[in-house]
Amino acid sequence: MDKERKDTVAMDTRRVGYWPLREDFKDASSNERHGKGESVLFQDGAAVFDGENSQVLLPDAEITTGTRPFTLSMEFKIDDKNGTLPGVLASRYVPDRMEGWHLTPMTQTGGPSCISNWRHLQFGWSLPITEDLIPKWQDRGAPGNSRMICALCTYQGSLYAGVFDDAKDNKGHVYRLDENNEWIDCGNPDDSNSVWTLTEYKGKLYAGTMKYNAKGSSLPESPNMSVPGGKIYRYEGGKTWSFFGEIPGSDSCAALVPYQGKLVAMSFYTPGVVAFDEDGTMQDLGAPGPEKNIRGMNLGIYRGRLYIGCNWMEGVYSRTLDEDWVYEGTVDKCDQVYVFTVHHNSLLMGIWREARVVRYEGNRVWTDYGLMGSEMEVMGISLYNGKLYGGTLPGGHVYRYSGETEWILSGVLEQPDPNIRYRRVWSMAVHNGELYAGTLPGGKVWSLNNGPIATYDYSLEDGWHKTAIVYDRQALSLYLDGKLVSKEPIDPSKISDLSQASLVIGNGPQARFSGSIREVELFDAALSEEEIARLFKKR
Repeated sequence: MDKERKDTVAMDTRRVGYWPLREDFKDASSNERHGKGESVLFQDGAAVFDGENSQVLLPDAEITTGTRPFTLSMEFKIDDKNGTLPGVLASRYVPDRMEGWHLTPMTQTGGPSCISNWRHLQFGWSLPITEDLIPKWQDRGAPGNSRMICALCTYQGSLYAGVFDDAKDNKGHVYRLDENNEWIDCGNPDDSNSVWTLTEYKGKLYAGTMKYNAKGSSLPESPNMSVPGGKIYRYEGGKTWSFFGEIPGSDSCAALVPYQGKLVAMSFYTPGVVAFDEDGTMQDLGAPGPEKNIRGMNLGIYRGRLYIGCNWMEGVYSRTLDEDWVYEGTVDKCDQVYVFTVHHNSLLMGIWREARVVRYEGNRVWTDYGLMGSEMEVMGISLYNGKLYGGTLPGGHVYRYSGETEWILSGVLEQPDPNIRYRRVWSMAVHNGELYAGTLPGGKVWSLNNGPIATYDYSLEDGWHKTAIVYDRQALSLYLDGKLVSKEPIDPSKISDLSQASLVIGNGPQARFSGSIREVELFDAALSEEEIARLFKKR
């Protein structure tokens, strides 16, 4: 018997479960660890997950609790074209404690102005945070000499920042964080004072510009208040940006969201939402409200619908491209809605005039998800390694959700100053295994390492992909289409008890998976790179 054949036989002996998921939930190995599906259909030789109710529960396997090495592999295809999040591929995770491991093609929408992560594959292990092991925020410097980090976006392996009023020319610029942790100027798309929003659409980076009035943050106006924004640009590399489109009659593009194949843009100071095809053809979606005149504050997507958070007491509306805006309710003490996010399969929003998060229960009902201290407004928000973080105004704080309605202070990123009324943590993004946050008026970027989390900071293309995660009690390894793409060390002594959690396909910390999965295999061993390559090759 040749070596490759011997290695294959040895690998098969370590396989403890094999679920083809092509026509049923049965284990095709000799171990008879049959799964149990919920709201899963079978089509074209794969299990189809609806992004809302679907999941497959696999029999308990002690090896996936962290006490022993394991390898889990599968093939998957994302289906988010109708406006759902990709959701979670697999996890062993305790929601009440927000601890455990998870494999996710992470998309984050609904933060103020920016789509920070788009289909970025992540394998993380959310560990307990104890009093003696509280992660600290690190100063990552200021991109240029700006007063506000309007947008943070991970794109093609790099972190990009859009800024307000770079002092060298009082224009909005885009910066990129390089491998030496230095901020590289990527130019100013136009001469307005802000690059307010960044997002990836159809594999390209797009920026929306704004003429921002800093008086809204109780700061002096920019010297540059004569040049309107409201335009959208595509990044061509270096310092080059090409004009893509503009919001008619607007000086401000406040949000860009890919939705149902289009790039949706929202005005800020004037009501209005438009959607662009890839060639720049525009569809007017109008403004929400009975009189079509309500000003929007942000956009997000959830379960096939486009959501808009509104100004003053106007609440939330949603729509599709083919239907008009529908009122989704509001809550007390909510003058403005700045952020949406999805956590534990639910839509959340953050509000002003108290820094409260609320959860949507449907039928215009929103329930309490807790206050962030005595702060007044929820700004940036991000799901990072199984835990939810939110930035605030006026203190420039970051809070971490700890369950029920409790939020715990994670850091103060803008120091108190009696001369500054409002300090904001406005933007957030996950990049290279860390959570990044941008502030006003310091104009700085900070990062938090609450790993371990192995991240692949490139958007996944459409179609089938093969992935494997390997835990060897020393590191987390993430494989994509036969290649090792990320590896992060882990201390097994810090792992909490996961025996009460189920091994689940299609569910986890963010949302249920939307797409197709097949060929799930579990091994009672940490497979090598060569073995992973053979595993993928045989399919």
